[in-house]
Amino acid sequence: MHLFPPPQTLAYTRGSLRQPSQSPTLHPSTFNLQPSSYTLSITPKGISITAASPEAAHYAQVTLNQILAQHPDGQIPCLEITDWPDLPVRGYMLDISRCKVPTQASLFQLIDLLASLKYNQLQLYTEHTFAYRDHPQVWQDASPLTPADIQALDAYCKDRYIELVPNQNSFGHMERWLRHPAYHPFAESPKGFEHPISGWKEHGSTLKPTPASADFADSLFAELLPNFTSRQLNVGGDEPWELGQGYSREQVGKRGKTRVYLDHLLRIQKKVQARGYEMQFWGDIIINQPELAAELDPDVTALLWGYEADHPFADHCAAMQSARANFTLVPGTSTWNSIGGRLQTALPNIDSAAANAKRYAANGLLLTEWGDNGHHHSNLTSILPILQAAARAWHPNTEPLDLEIPATQLIPNPLSKSEYTALIELSSIAASFSTYLHNASWLNKILFAQPKQFPQLAPQLIPAELETARQRLRSLATTGKLELAHQLLLHAARKGIALTKQKQPAAFPAELLETYRHHWLARNRPGGLEESIAYLTPKP
Repeated sequence: MHLFPPPQTLAYTRGSLRQPSQSPTLHPSTFNLQPSSYTLSITPKGISITAASPEAAHYAQVTLNQILAQHPDGQIPCLEITDWPDLPVRGYMLDISRCKVPTQASLFQLIDLLASLKYNQLQLYTEHTFAYRDHPQVWQDASPLTPADIQALDAYCKDRYIELVPNQNSFGHMERWLRHPAYHPFAESPKGFEHPISGWKEHGSTLKPTPASADFADSLFAELLPNFTSRQLNVGGDEPWELGQGYSREQVGKRGKTRVYLDHLLRIQKKVQARGYEMQFWGDIIINQPELAAELDPDVTALLWGYEADHPFADHCAAMQSARANFTLVPGTSTWNSIGGRLQTALPNIDSAAANAKRYAANGLLLTEWGDNGHHHSNLTSILPILQAAARAWHPNTEPLDLEIPATQLIPNPLSKSEYTALIELSSIAASFSTYLHNASWLNKILFAQPKQFPQLAPQLIPAELETARQRLRSLATTGKLELAHQLLLHAARKGIALTKQKQPAAFPAELLETYRHHWLARNRPGGLEESIAYLTPKP
């Protein structure tokens, strides 16, 4: 029998229970201070649950459901389970601001998956994809979530003991707003800026650090927050790329970027607290001078993110502990910029984050799925990282996990065995190249390369590696959404081989674009689709 996440203790006892016809007997716990702990006892006479809280009783029922599903003949082994989560926060964050906003039905399916794995927090990363009443020009092409959508999702989560935490970036990553002239007065660099990775950007992405910008963010909070029952708010604040290039150049020159950043974050903190909420924020800037985190109020949580297998979570945890700051560790699915997934990066990254979260008494774990550059990957590519994070957040350890049985048998809408095999192989192909790319795979990079990039890209490619990848992809059997990923990667391999031979690559197959549209619209809203497709077609 396979239980997932694996319980803390499981002991089989003598005998079995035949065809249980009654609901389990539920007893409140009077002795265990762990609010999410439970015991599950199966004897020949029946099933009993002792739970420290309604949430704990829910977790016991999730475990029992898995047991019953694996014994369809009605003969259940007698056993005793004592179980609790090691990490209080076990969360998942889905990016809904890089073109792809799922339908309500798809989001309900995601919530069911998370509930079946004992997650207790969900965030939907938002830049511009909430239908703010006074800002239709920002979201009109995005098929945004409405207040009614959020309220329905919140109720659905709450019924499953998941906290839907509001998420609205409010400092960096505001390019969807700042491209419009009406919002230029809030921009650090309204006429564009030099991005340190991708070069010149025509529009700003960061709000200038002023009281007026904090007031603007607060006006968004005022409309967004009443749709949630959570009393937490993730205000974002990551990657304010051009901070110090425009309005704040003099301030940053005199006082430093982290100091200027924190002063504005403290303005936002006051707005959040005035509304009676606890603030979360991305920790990538404060970690440069972690001693400054001591100035944050005790109810504020830094989200320390890092997506590589060797990310220095331990160093960052120790630094935040020294500042007496709250923090949550944030690994990633590593599905973005990959098409087929990158499990060889995601799984050890998750393991490291969970182990350090326990070691340094972090609030917990928040697994992130980003959608950088058009969100082209299938939701299926994130299932195995979601499983890994569920197990490691419940009970961090180094024991190998068998993900195949939970992926193909225990979760709602399980993978087929061929889908599971294909996901493993697609990630293996991504990892087969001798040069490692951060936050991306080589085939993904080739797939989206534009003609002007070909002369620089071609010398970086190794023909034998591309030919091996092509052969492995040709021999792979896939269907449905993974067939689309398969064909996209196969096209990328052929494109790369052509570039190494200094030949013009074949045009992107028109039938693949139609297949892409079909799979997108089966699970996602139409807004953002054409923008996502535009990444796949040559630009003049």
